[in-house]
Amino acid sequence: MSISPSVRSRSVLARRFFVLSTGLLSVVLLIAMAGIRWLSQTPPVRSIMPIAFWISTVFLLTGSMTLQRAAWLVRVQQLESFRRWLVISLTCGTLFVGVQICGLWRLAQNQTRPGQSLPDSAETGANALVAMFAGLHGVHFVIALLFVAWITVNAFANRYDHEYSSGVTFCAWFWHTLGIVWMMILGLFAAGALTGFEAISVPDPQATAAFG
Repeated sequence: MSISPSVRSRSVLARRFFVLSTGLLSVVLLIAMAGIRWLSQTPPVRSIMPIAFWISTVFLLTGSMTLQRAAWLVRVQQLESFRRWLVISLTCGTLFVGVQICGLWRLAQNQTRPGQSLPDSAETGANALVAMFAGLHGVHFVIALLFVAWITVNAFANRYDHEYSSGVTFCAWFWHTLGIVWMMILGLFAAGALTGFEAISVPDPQATAAFG
């Protein structure tokens, strides 16, 4: 029994997507490991917004603009430029995730007291909230990165044109939505820093009982 051309085409796309996704996630891991190794050489500063978050924000906003540009180019049938801007967007997304992991690691270190591997008290201020929301946002952005990877694989297979580009548009708006959410997270941290609520701690019950 022979395999139909359409099934064979989907199989090829799936293999390409798997290879590309594996490569992207490997690069993310390498960026994160290199960044964490570099950051580990500097002592953590409690309740300070990691500079990695500001760097990753630049990549996020740049990727948002390049992906919107790609979505416009495919609608006007400039397919070569469309594919080129997709690759740029994919690069920005990969850099964002890698640097974001470094920022999350530094944020956790900022909540750890010197000489301890883990915090001995629970953070209840904006530090804890931004860490939780940033972590959830990072998970969703990995999905967005894989979404862009799938779009890119299909783009290089000539599956998009000015009549069929809804997937590209949806992908762009998914990225934009995550960008808006990230700016809200940064706003939350900034509000906590301005009100002095960014690092309020609940004492360890066991330590309190011991002193009592």
